[in-house]
Amino acid sequence: MRRTYVTRLRRPGPLRRGMVAAAACAAVLVATTGAPVQATTPSGGDHQRVLDAMRLITNDVSTGHGSDQIPGMIVRTEVDGVQWTGSVDNHAAPATRQVDAKFRAASNTKMFTAVVIMQLVHEQKLKLTDDVYSLLGPILNANGRQGCRLFGPCFAPSTDPAKQITVQNLLNMSSGVADYLSDLSFQANAAVTFPNTSYPNPADLVAEGAVNGPQFAPGKGMEYSNTNYALLGLIIAAKTNMSWEDALTERVINRIGLTDTTLPRNGDPVLPAPHDAHWTNFLKQRIGGVWLGRPAGDQNVTYTYGTGAVVSTTGDLLKFMKALLTTETLLPSTFRDRMIAEASFNTNPAGIKVPELGCARTDRWQECIPNPALSNVQSPNDATAPTNWYADPSWKIGIAEYGLGITKRTLTCGDGSKQVLYGHNGGLPGSKTYTYSNADATHMISWNQSGDWEMWELYNQYGVLAAEFCPAA
Repeated sequence: MRRTYVTRLRRPGPLRRGMVAAAACAAVLVATTGAPVQATTPSGGDHQRVLDAMRLITNDVSTGHGSDQIPGMIVRTEVDGVQWTGSVDNHAAPATRQVDAKFRAASNTKMFTAVVIMQLVHEQKLKLTDDVYSLLGPILNANGRQGCRLFGPCFAPSTDPAKQITVQNLLNMSSGVADYLSDLSFQANAAVTFPNTSYPNPADLVAEGAVNGPQFAPGKGMEYSNTNYALLGLIIAAKTNMSWEDALTERVINRIGLTDTTLPRNGDPVLPAPHDAHWTNFLKQRIGGVWLGRPAGDQNVTYTYGTGAVVSTTGDLLKFMKALLTTETLLPSTFRDRMIAEASFNTNPAGIKVPELGCARTDRWQECIPNPALSNVQSPNDATAPTNWYADPSWKIGIAEYGLGITKRTLTCGDGSKQVLYGHNGGLPGSKTYTYSNADATHMISWNQSGDWEMWELYNQYGVLAAEFCPAA
């Protein structure tokens, strides 16, 4: 869906709508009626606004007070070291949500991968300016599918710095390499084979993206592409002499004691217990009280190499954010700060201007989302949207900028105050996860939802963030 006022961030991690819709018609979830919405009692402070925002996401829009009828959500916040957990169930698909449930954290994985890359830079085993071909040329050349068909090799050595893709280009999505999730052959394969889609050779994922040719010259634009992080996974494996999975486990998961965080190995499709049920169907087709969807908890996620395979919990994701932002256990502060500061240097090649929203800058890429409930700027495409989708009215504008594997979100609240948050979105078939923190990790939130068919995802996301971080309207 195109918005006239926004350069939209492609959702980190999830498969494209058309592919998932084709893959999601084999099973049926029957909706029941009459059960009340379930919610935990807040254990630390008043979190009613967060629960209300979550209810809007889980309620059916036909009720007049809902958004997308996601089956359920779990959330965890931490303020000054005190945690609170909550959960909400859809009235049509009630269940007891487990606040400590495990889930596929999807593109939250990119922060883990970026941390390991920055560790290697700190250890002088790698430079941000290193040319990707010089690091992976033999691996790329050995891939039988890496031919770019009629136009020569996808990657080739070059003495021209302007044509060289660097490690930094991969980290901040400025490489120009296309996203393999957008490749038609990948989508066709996944549509037929999901949940058993298998890519045991990660170089094949690179081929799926790179075969479409560069989107722009390296460093001359910004386009969210999972192919970048598949390449970073290969670089980590080459520089650590261990698998990408082993490197993340040793250098991140074990180092800071993430006891509920794992990486699947050898295509293992089982989502570890305890976990809730997850359902996929991006189109959310429904006939009467019957949803056309399919379970998606167990699935082969080799197609998420480097970019989205981590299994975790809200508790471990907050622990990761705190370790990254407030300690030097993972990275020296100068390298951590570099990850965040790079968000100021992404280029917006389109130069989209929305001056009345303070989004007129053309020197960087931005996602700029206004809340139409508090703004007179509205896309014609949103004319038929439910007027209650905003989840919480206390935000005006959300702006996102992408750094070295971490997203910086600036949330302008209804009273004009600003909240600057760091973290990542993530989505895979059946699940979406959001993890954000202020700069000193004194205020954090992580939540997971057990369905993937939101139509108004970014508005829902900002509604939850506003409910937690903004003053009440």
